[in-house]
Amino acid sequence: MDEVRVKLTVYFESPFYVGVVERRFNKTFEICKITFGKEPTDNEIYEFYNFHYSKLKFYQAQNFESNIKQVTNPKRIKRMISKEMNGRSISTKSQELLKKQYESRKTNVKKNMKLEARQRQKELFSMKQRKKKEKHRGK
Repeated sequence: MDEVRVKLTVYFESPFYVGVVERRFNKTFEICKITFGKEPTDNEIYEFYNFHYSKLKFYQAQNFESNIKQVTNPKRIKRMISKEMNGRSISTKSQELLKKQYESRKTNVKKNMKLEARQRQKELFSMKQRKKKEKHRGK
């Protein structure tokens, strides 16, 4: 039987409130970071989760080994939830994945910026060449 676990952690990262969504499916671990802005209410989080969850872009971890235990007792689940609520910390795996995701986005943006700069240089050069030819046409 397949088991999916989703965990949303909201914390304050100056100057905005940030949410981290961790999703575990079988042996895959995926993470997504959301910036809320001002402090979100429970209703805002619930609405965001219901209407925008499908639009989230998750970053998948490589070589992740799931250590999910079978938890069936509702009292145990309640205790785990209260412990998580009091902890208010993000797992180190999540932090590492967010860092990797940030670095990969950063490299992609740098590549795109270089390509755009080269394209602009080519356009400027071709425009200068065209103007030179028009000047020497001899009308």
